[in-house]
Amino acid sequence: MELSIVIPCYNENGRIGNTIEKILKYLLLKKKKTEIIFVNDGSTDETEIIIKNAIKKTDRNKIIYAKIVNYTTNRGKGYAIRQGIQKASGKYILLCDADLSTPITELDKLKKYISKYDLVIGSRKQKDSSVVKAQSPTRELLGKSYSFLSKIILGVNINDFTCGFKLLEKNKAKTIARKMTIARWGYDSEMLKIATFLKYKIKEVGVIWKNDEKTKVKLSHDIFSSFYDLIRIFTNSILRRYD
Repeated sequence: MELSIVIPCYNENGRIGNTIEKILKYLLLKKKKTEIIFVNDGSTDETEIIIKNAIKKTDRNKIIYAKIVNYTTNRGKGYAIRQGIQKASGKYILLCDADLSTPITELDKLKKYISKYDLVIGSRKQKDSSVVKAQSPTRELLGKSYSFLSKIILGVNINDFTCGFKLLEKNKAKTIARKMTIARWGYDSEMLKIATFLKYKIKEVGVIWKNDEKTKVKLSHDIFSSFYDLIRIFTNSILRRYD
């Protein structure tokens, strides 16, 4: 299996169908064996039904294989990502958001570098990146502040921590996943801190990105818990829990 695509899902019945359609169209053109792993993170809507119907379609083409990881309690995006990585069998693993804020076609950019790097991550902060639709000024400011603090506190030389489009070499990804402890929104920073701690090579690549106004991030709660997660990651690093 050349590639595994891990897609965490929580109450995505309004957009997951369109996302699946776009991914299948892209993969069928590539004609390389790929698996898609949907992690249903305790959804209470029809997300599971939509995904299962899509899986039935993929079983016919012998190129794309799909499966769903299900559990009933919402555990958080970081937890879902971890479960998906552990189930993946592809040579490379792509982490991809359910809203496709970064188009699946941007994978072509990341694949150019993956033979020389352990992680190739999409970024909205590079010169060649393109933000089609920006976040609100408040979200933009908080996002920049979070990335800046992650960079300083964790000692990780990355400009964009929270873009959800990341390509990883399988064995490196599984090593990182085994060491991750953050279940919710701070998982990006922990993943990149662990990779840096283990001296993995990281490449940041500019991608197209479009803000989805239906984002699950709630400023009133999630931003503060994410900053708290930074302190937890820093503490874990100091205590060498990522060894």
